[in-house]
Amino acid sequence: MKNNKIKGFLLGFMALCAIFSATFALYGTTNAEDSTFKPEEAGSQSSFVLRDYEGYVAVFIEGEPDLPTTVTDIQVKTLREFDRLLLETGMKVESHERLVMILEDFGS
Repeated sequence: MKNNKIKGFLLGFMALCAIFSATFALYGTTNAEDSTFKPEEAGSQSSFVLRDYEGYVAVFIEGEPDLPTTVTDIQVKTLREFDRLLLETGMKVESHERLVMILEDFGS
């Protein structure tokens, strides 16, 4: 009898923990999505510039060269020499679609 009460208490406690965990996970995901850079929100007229930033491929908005909007996990040293040279001077990208294609290529 006492063993069943302990099992019931533990089961209820675990269910409560699962509910809290799910609530905080969803809350954290919602906030992370709000703060994530979305290049399509930068405006249809914006161009992007890909450059080396502390050894990683980074996305800059054209005309705003000081701080990247996104720093990828793609290490510049893993790229082909030609791509590394392009990133030294900055690779201008005209559209979000093209940006995604180039980053996918660099990441593969």
